[in-house]
Amino acid sequence: MIPPEQTDQPVYSGAQAESSASLAGLNPAQLEAVTHRSGPLLVLAGAGSGKTRVITQRIAHLVLDVGVPSSRIVAVTFTNKAAAEMRERVEALLGARRVEGWIGTFHSLCLRILRRDGERIGLSSGFNIYDSDDQLALVKRILKDVDAPDGGPTPRSLRSRISRAKNALQTPEDVAKQAFTSTRKLLADVYARYDQALRRANAVDFDDLLTRTIDLFREHPEVARGYSERCEHLLVDEYQDTNRPQYLLVRALSAVHGNVCVVGDEDQCIYRFRGAELRNILEFETDHGDARAIRLEQNYRSTGTILRAAGAVVSNNRLRKGKTLWTENPAGDKIDLHDAPDDRSEAVWVAQRAETLENRWSYEKMAVLYRTNAQSRQLEEIFLREQIPYQIVGSVQFYARKEVKDLLAYLKLTANRADDVSFRRIVNTPTRGIGSTTLNILEHVARTARVCLMDAAEYAIEQGSLPARSAGKLRAFLDWAGRLAEMSEDAPTARLLDEVVERTDYEAYLDRVYAGLGSERMENVRALISGAVEYEEESEETSLLGFLDRTALVNDQDDLGRRPGVSMMTVHCAKGLEFPVVFIVGLEENLFPHPMSSGSDEDIEEERRLCYVAMTRARERLLLSHAQFRRTQGSLTPNAPSRFLSEIPEALLECAVPSTSQGFFGDWSTNNRRADSSSSGSSAAHVARKPAASPAPPTVPPRGPAKPSPDGFTIGKFVRHPRFGDGRILAREGSGKNLKLTIHFTNFGSKKILPSYTKLQVQS
Repeated sequence: MIPPEQTDQPVYSGAQAESSASLAGLNPAQLEAVTHRSGPLLVLAGAGSGKTRVITQRIAHLVLDVGVPSSRIVAVTFTNKAAAEMRERVEALLGARRVEGWIGTFHSLCLRILRRDGERIGLSSGFNIYDSDDQLALVKRILKDVDAPDGGPTPRSLRSRISRAKNALQTPEDVAKQAFTSTRKLLADVYARYDQALRRANAVDFDDLLTRTIDLFREHPEVARGYSERCEHLLVDEYQDTNRPQYLLVRALSAVHGNVCVVGDEDQCIYRFRGAELRNILEFETDHGDARAIRLEQNYRSTGTILRAAGAVVSNNRLRKGKTLWTENPAGDKIDLHDAPDDRSEAVWVAQRAETLENRWSYEKMAVLYRTNAQSRQLEEIFLREQIPYQIVGSVQFYARKEVKDLLAYLKLTANRADDVSFRRIVNTPTRGIGSTTLNILEHVARTARVCLMDAAEYAIEQGSLPARSAGKLRAFLDWAGRLAEMSEDAPTARLLDEVVERTDYEAYLDRVYAGLGSERMENVRALISGAVEYEEESEETSLLGFLDRTALVNDQDDLGRRPGVSMMTVHCAKGLEFPVVFIVGLEENLFPHPMSSGSDEDIEEERRLCYVAMTRARERLLLSHAQFRRTQGSLTPNAPSRFLSEIPEALLECAVPSTSQGFFGDWSTNNRRADSSSSGSSAAHVARKPAASPAPPTVPPRGPAKPSPDGFTIGKFVRHPRFGDGRILAREGSGKNLKLTIHFTNFGSKKILPSYTKLQVQS
């Protein structure tokens, strides 16, 4: 903690001791960074180069060898976990000496400052800190006060936008000046009322801890100077992740002595969506004219092959300081590169390779990284089927995600009108004007008449128990739910999901509720529809209940939750972690790099940094894959390999043998365990399993030439499927979007195919 103001200056202790514990085990570049005496210092620390060691041993060196009181040293980082690890390592180095300096996060440091001097800006020392639930409750109350219209931004969305405005140092007045739409005007109004309410309550939110400290320093320069004088040495970890408020705090705290040491890697700046500004680290030497820059380029984590590949990728970025990582570690194995026919086959390949590699590394030493959360669905289903333990890191599992549960609730209520849990979940999701008052009336009717909520709704409307407006909206919902139930008798499940998404305008709803994240949430919706299409293609008999049973089984995590396994996570969640074995899946254009990043060179460079971060998580084995076709909203869409793959030297790659999901698992309806791999002989043989021979195609009775169909899918015609290859149409049922074809494929047998969701080529 920063102590009360002191007037005495430290007396340095002369020559540093060569045998000091603070200098033990350092390579030349690390030693240079640790022993830098004074002035601004930029430490460009490549992945796996020992940046935490440099920070902790620099603190110990300043205390043990230079004689700086630990009370005059401040070290800040981004997470409590990182701060705790840093403090533990410093304490171990200092031995019996007490660590009096501040080692913590930016937010905890600012809290200390505001507790002491916040009264100068009208914030008494007893202020409360509102957590996310408190903030949400406050926004909800404000929306009631302003009588916000139905269908507008949700409280959660507004809270998120207020947070972004604060981190951009925008006041309510600033936002009001830019309010040219009804949504922006509502945001400006709510933000102003929110800010006023916090001040009346003598409270701050999480963002205020930073911004109110900056207000304090701006309005009272003498306070800022006092803290800067007492902060004789400032060390900042992960400097590439700092936003504008944090940048200003660093400038203020180092203004007097100028002894600021920032450690970071511009090649790992991947949080721009959170406000991180790459220019903070790129322009450090410009901001501090006498700054010294030291590059940590020796990597202690990865094999030489992995480092060469990752370095080759990130070297294509223009916005970087530049580093060339090297290692004394062995070159190691080449990088596996798998070209999968489709995303399902890709997931099967990952499972196969994980099984093979488990002979050398346990599952806990493996990680599967992907660009978006939606990609976990295929992997989870395959791993569950094969009983390979796994854990989702930093995200809820696919079938537990809010948008997926919403759509499944529509299907469950369609299959069973007595499912009151599903009724409560979706009767007003998305918002359709059926509020808590109406639901309370229905609950009362249901309890009194001992009927389900769907029946209670019908009864309440007939008896006139509801206001006319509420009754009309409820009637419309019930009528549509009835039509959905009728559709379910012959429409495929994917078509039902399409109907729900289109009728409720669910994509627009996600955009309103999750500002800036709606598109990622919608990817999960599309992945669910893709799962429904796969169910139709892979099951002998299909039904809505059959699909719901399948999802229920996939969602059963009771056994796996009690044991560790393969870690699955987005690349963003993997930052700061490392594993002996790393899979990176979905390396395709329009996925990685993400399609929303294709608009500018700056966005593409961040995607390339993200790929670099993913690759450098691996210590010994790195496995990459891409799919030629990937399901999007049920349809198989062709994707080109990611541009990042072409940036890896070909000599570093080992092309993997293709595989097929049918041969590995068989049908989903069977209960067979995975194929025995004990006799496969080698990993290549394990990966190259072939599907079992398909039965001969059923004989089509000779009835003469079939009558041509207007859509071209005539019985007897030969077609080509992007995944299953060549086949012949044996039968058709339904029409339009509900059309379902029975096709016999040469290598996969007979399948039920939905042409509306699959690109079929009719052979001439």
